[in-house]
Formats: sequence, structure tokens, C-alpha cells
Amino acid sequence: MEQSGFTQMAGTQQPIFMEHRWGQRMPCRAHVQLSADAGFSGAGRVRDISSSGAFIETALALPVYTRVTLVMLGNASATRTVEITASVVRVDGVGIGVEWCDTRDGSICDVVGCTTRCAALGR
Repeated sequence: MEQSGFTQMAGTQQPIFMEHRWGQRMPCRAHVQLSADAGFSGAGRVRDISSSGAFIETALALPVYTRVTLVMLGNASATRTVEITASVVRVDGVGIGVEWCDTRDGSICDVVGCTTRCAALGR
């Protein structure tokens, strides 16, 4: 989250944080292959997903603003693989937050090739 100012609370200034996500996040367990320029490539697993992006658990150390190509392998219900381009917008010790470069119409589960939501699979 981005700091966007301060507010006065109990005599001290407290930072105000502005949330930039505009898609509702849903739990997800889709597998993904990631690749970026300079030979970076590896596997990951989507932790949550929305119409605007996703958080991907991965061991890849990609810097913020890196453009990545994701091959979405889906969850156990996947019927196809889907290639999506995204930009890294957040990095932490567990993985990366990405924002889709192009948004597509329809359910995000359909967009990434899954026929059943991860929450409904019960695993």
C-alpha cells in the first residue's frame, strides 16, 4: 500500500494508506509458470486473484515494475492454459503482486482457464 498523507490521532501523526486495488480478491490455487526478460523463469502458485491482478507465491526474485509473462496452468478443473502479461507491483518474502497489463471480460476463473472456483474444490 502507498502512503498518501498523515492524520492527527492521540496527539501524534499517523500515516494514511491508500488502497489501489479495484478488483475483489478471491482465494486461488492455480499453478503458473512465470518468465521475464534476462532469462528469469520459474514456477509459482496463485494465492489470490482479482480482475485487476494476483498475488503469486514464488521463489523468483523479480523487482517491482518487471513485466512478466504468466502461463496460467489453472487449478484441478483447468481445461486449458492461458498466457497473460502482467507487471510486478509488489514484492515480499513469499512472492509477488502483479497487475494485469490487459484486462479481459468475464469471470477471472474463466479467463485463467478454470471451470470451478478454487474455493469450491475444497482442497
